[in-house]
Amino acid sequence: MSDTSKPRSQEEDAREANKDFWEDYDGEGREAAAESIGDEEEGLDAAAETGDEGEGQGAAVETGDEEEAWDDAAETGEETTDRTKGDSGGNPEEAKKKRKARRPRRDRKPQVLANVTDAFTLVSASGLPLEPSGVAKGYNMQLGCIVRETVSINNHDIRSEANAALAETLIQKLHQRYTFPEPFNKKVHSLALTKMSTALSSWRNRVKRKIDHGESWEKISSKEPSLSKEDFDAFKPSLETEEAKKWTAWGKKMRELNLGVHHCGSGSYRGKQPTWDKEDLEIERLGKENPWLRIADLQTRNYVRSRYYLD
Repeated sequence: MSDTSKPRSQEEDAREANKDFWEDYDGEGREAAAESIGDEEEGLDAAAETGDEGEGQGAAVETGDEEEAWDDAAETGEETTDRTKGDSGGNPEEAKKKRKARRPRRDRKPQVLANVTDAFTLVSASGLPLEPSGVAKGYNMQLGCIVRETVSINNHDIRSEANAALAETLIQKLHQRYTFPEPFNKKVHSLALTKMSTALSSWRNRVKRKIDHGESWEKISSKEPSLSKEDFDAFKPSLETEEAKKWTAWGKKMRELNLGVHHCGSGSYRGKQPTWDKEDLEIERLGKENPWLRIADLQTRNYVRSRYYLD
C-alpha cells in the first residue's frame, strides 16, 4: 500500500508545537481568550512579588473588560486553587470532589509563538477578539509569547512614553500574528498592550517564584527559553533592591483590598459561562426566579457570580 501521508503545513507544525496546551484545554477547559477577572488578582500579585510599579494593577483598571484574565496557568500548568467553596451556584462539596478527581498535571513544554497568521472575524467594543472562538481561545497565550520574545524581563511599564518604540514593535508583531475585521477597532491596540503589560508582570512573577524556591538557572531556563542568562543575572539581584521592596510592600497592601477571590479557575468568565448557562436552564426548568438576572449589567453580574453562591 502506498504512503498517502503528506508533509505538514507550516500552520500544522505550529499547532503541533502547542499540542499540550490545546489538549489540556479540551480536557479541562483551561485557556479562554478572556482575561480581566484575573487581572485584578494576578496583576496585583505580580506587582506585589516582583516590585513592578503598579503595572499589573493598572492593566486591570484600564481594561474595564469583564472577560479578561491573563492566564499564567495556561503557560505553566498551574491552576487557580485559591477558591472559597467550589463552583458558582453548585454544590461546594461536589465541586471539591471534582477537583480532587482531576488528573495529575503534566510537565508542559514552554509555549511558542505560532508561525502563522490567523484572522479574527469579530471583535468586541472593548477590543477583545471573539470569533472564531477556536482562535480567540489562544489569544492571551500568544500575546504572552510575543512579549517574551520581544521584551526583556527587566523592562517596566511597556505602555509608558519612554517605551513608545517598544510598544510599536509589539503592535507590529500583533498584526503579523493576527488580522482583524474592518472597520478596525482602535481599542484592539490599547487592550492588547494592556494584556501584554500584565503578561510581562506575570512572567516576572513566575521567574521570581522559581528563584525564591531555589531553582537553578539551568532548570529555570529549560522552561523559560526566552530568558537570556544576561537578563537573568540582572533580574535576580534587582529583586533585593530597596525600590523593589518598597513596591512589594505597596503591592501586598493593594492586594488586601481585593473584594474576595474569584472561583472561575483559569478559564475566567468565558470558561465558566457554559456552567452558568446550565444552571440558568435548570432554574428556569424548576420555574424559579433567577436571582442573577436581577443584576442587569453583565460585567457586574459576572463579577458577583464569580465570587458568590446561591443558597
